[in-house]
Amino acid sequence: MPHPAVEPLSLTNRLGQPVTLGVKFLQGEKRDTLFVCAPKQQASSFFGKNAEPFLVQLMERLPLDPSRLAIIELRGDPEDPEFWRWRAEWVGRSPMALRSEPVGHSSREGLYDLLAGRVDTRSRHQTRRRA
Repeated sequence: MPHPAVEPLSLTNRLGQPVTLGVKFLQGEKRDTLFVCAPKQQASSFFGKNAEPFLVQLMERLPLDPSRLAIIELRGDPEDPEFWRWRAEWVGRSPMALRSEPVGHSSREGLYDLLAGRVDTRSRHQTRRRA
């Protein structure tokens, strides 16, 4: 079961097979965040195995700007996901040399708030919304 904050999006994997990826795209004033999530818990990174073809397709469908983009993969338990930050070397609008790293503990709370919609992504100062 994917995280409840993401929306399913039909894409094609690296083998040309139709798959579904959970996606939530948030545009900010200076930085945009793309959350991605496998449709079900997997032993290895579903996104990682398909990152290049997925990002090429997402670039065509969403208003993504590589210079502003933060890519965060949600893994594991939807109620308490692990956050993995993906980085790419961009050649135009094509991602190259993709790599991931776990998000540090100090950044997790901000990502939870962003994912839950408790942060105004358009304000210069991220202000928490009252629940």
